[in-house]
Amino acid sequence: MSFGKIRLNNRSVLINWLISYISVLLVPILISGVIYTATWHVVESEVNRANESLLQQMEQAIDNNLAGIERLSVEMALSKRLSGFITASQPLTDNDYYDIVSIAGDLRVYKMANDYIDQIYVYYKNSDTVVSTRNRMDSRALYSLTRERDSTSYEEWKRFFDKRYIQEYAPVTLREDGNDVRAVMYAKSVILDNPEQPGAVILFIIKDSKLLENTSSANKTAVAVLDKQNRLIAASSKTRIPESWIKERLSGPNGLFYGDMDGEKTAVNYTTSAGNGWKYVSMMPAELFDEKMQYVKSLIAISLALSLLIGGIVSYIFLRKNYNPIDLLIRSLSSKSGISFKQGSNEYGYLQAALNDTFDEKERIGQRLERHRPAIRSHFLQGLLKGRLETDVPIHESLAAYDIRLATSYFAVLLFCVDSYGKFESTGYVNPQQEKLVHFIIRNVVEEVAGGKHQAFATETDDIQACIVNFSDESELDGLKSISQQVKSFMLEHFHIRLTVAESAIHQELEGIPLAYQQALAALEYRLVMGSGEIIRYEDLPSAASDKGSTSYYYPLHVEQQLINYVKTGDYEKSNALVDEIIDINVSDASLSVSLAKCLMFDLISTLLKTMDEIGAGNKREFMDSVNPVDQLTRCETIKEMRVQIGEVLRQVCQYIEKDSNRDYNQLSRLVIDYVKEHYSSENLNITMIGEAFKLTPSYLSKQFKAQTGEALLEFINKTRLEEAKRLLGEPSFSILEISKKVGYADINTFNRIFKKYEGITPGKYKEIM
Repeated sequence: MSFGKIRLNNRSVLINWLISYISVLLVPILISGVIYTATWHVVESEVNRANESLLQQMEQAIDNNLAGIERLSVEMALSKRLSGFITASQPLTDNDYYDIVSIAGDLRVYKMANDYIDQIYVYYKNSDTVVSTRNRMDSRALYSLTRERDSTSYEEWKRFFDKRYIQEYAPVTLREDGNDVRAVMYAKSVILDNPEQPGAVILFIIKDSKLLENTSSANKTAVAVLDKQNRLIAASSKTRIPESWIKERLSGPNGLFYGDMDGEKTAVNYTTSAGNGWKYVSMMPAELFDEKMQYVKSLIAISLALSLLIGGIVSYIFLRKNYNPIDLLIRSLSSKSGISFKQGSNEYGYLQAALNDTFDEKERIGQRLERHRPAIRSHFLQGLLKGRLETDVPIHESLAAYDIRLATSYFAVLLFCVDSYGKFESTGYVNPQQEKLVHFIIRNVVEEVAGGKHQAFATETDDIQACIVNFSDESELDGLKSISQQVKSFMLEHFHIRLTVAESAIHQELEGIPLAYQQALAALEYRLVMGSGEIIRYEDLPSAASDKGSTSYYYPLHVEQQLINYVKTGDYEKSNALVDEIIDINVSDASLSVSLAKCLMFDLISTLLKTMDEIGAGNKREFMDSVNPVDQLTRCETIKEMRVQIGEVLRQVCQYIEKDSNRDYNQLSRLVIDYVKEHYSSENLNITMIGEAFKLTPSYLSKQFKAQTGEALLEFINKTRLEEAKRLLGEPSFSILEISKKVGYADINTFNRIFKKYEGITPGKYKEIM
């Protein structure tokens, strides 16, 4: 197999390498493109910055000169000689001609003061006289010299000057020696105090050549000036701005855009003067960018060509050099392993297939060896827990055979009992496969958690998951509860499986493991007292400590009689609280043994049965059959479960007794309600008065009324009075003091306080709202 034979095979690793090398060659191309784009933006930015600087200089120069003309116009408007001729009228007198000569002399002086001005005219409307620095004329002569367009009629031109007050710029076209010259006219009115006087207008004519004479533009760059109405004021050479640009693209205060002008792509910068609102526009052909970028473009093209040429040669050399070792390796494997390499195959795929075949064979051998190891290892751990080990095999050899390496001589045993299978339960049933899966998960989790710091060996014995913990360090002997808690929390959080965990004491040497297992079994049996879902330590059991009495039992006769009395009266809260107290006294200090716990369960069940048998209410048999308390209580497996079931039975029994007794006592609450509604206006109405009326003590009357209606008697009296008070507050004929007495409150302050307590506002505010 040679390099030449496979170079065109698209499945060969050679093609992948070639694609990789080509991809690497694309990197300098991409970088060159990025550099070219960045360079273009830099050049474009620099040219735009130069144009913006040009516009700012032009704006500053023109604005300053225009400001000088405006100041001069104010000075001329205040001249007595210019304003004095406003009152002259046709026909002109000799004095008027003399004044015209004087005014023309003044205009020449003013013109000399600002060389930016080409001509000054003063148009006197009253006499239809126009005076300039050179001669006198009428308005029609001025119209023939200065108007915006040839199509502008005299009437349109005249309407501009007929305004009451003028102070604005306008583009005009001057007629000089038969030629049209573009210019801008600044017009300012001169008026007298008499509003009826027509007044005069001072006209300053500035040629566009004067506007742009101090503006230096780059080669091929044209500039233009637009007024506030976007009319062309001045422009270099014969520049013409398209109407679409003026309407759509020059609408902002400043900006940059590209457009076609006379078939040529043009970069346009513009800015707006804050002083007079004029727009200053710079237009430069986009080809200038290309000229500046041509050199950079040539360098980049040369670098790309060199990169491709040199990179291609280097790629070919390294491609051939790197492929030779793989070619030799494939030849060797093909000849020795008996697996032939098919022409057109991928070299890496062939190598992977050859290696996978070798590994599969090794795995098959290992599987045959390991197939029976877990079962044998589990049997060994079960024997270790129960103390049944083979005596003819040394223990250290057995440990080594099952890959069990002990860190120290300290051991403990954990037992895990599944109280609820969580996600694996389906309608309360768990099939055998799911049950095995749960046990498998528990064993793996406990080995993973305990194996973080210690050695852990899990197995199943008598349907209980057991784990032998070998502590890695003597200083870590108190970490057993942490392992139990982590396993319990993990199973509950991820699978909703609730576990009861039993912990043995810590023992030394392998001979102590069977004793630890028996201790863990004893702790698991104490689940009856502690309840399911707990972590039970053997050292906390009553039998594990000599200072705790294992015969402690609390359920005296007077307490049992008290519980019977509470149940008979239907007092659920007191009876349930007493049951909780009895159970807490017995189990809170862990001094109750398993046998006594079973006795306590049966005693409490017996008490409830005796109590229910003594209830003399009607329909008792039907109620007993529906509640079925015996089945509810005897199904309990732990003290905690029994506490919950007793509470439920007590609730049902007390509700039944209370409902039965209410049939006799509800009549009393109805009589009391009628009595309060009849006597609410009496200032002496209170609980004592009502008790005397029914020959009952106040405390008993209050208790019975609250039991039957759910509401305190005093609150009912206040609410009845306030309902009538709110009705009377809606009538304007009664004062608040009168209403207070009518509903039984002798003190208006007491009335205000109680009204605000129940209604949230004072009676006066309530009356305003009504």
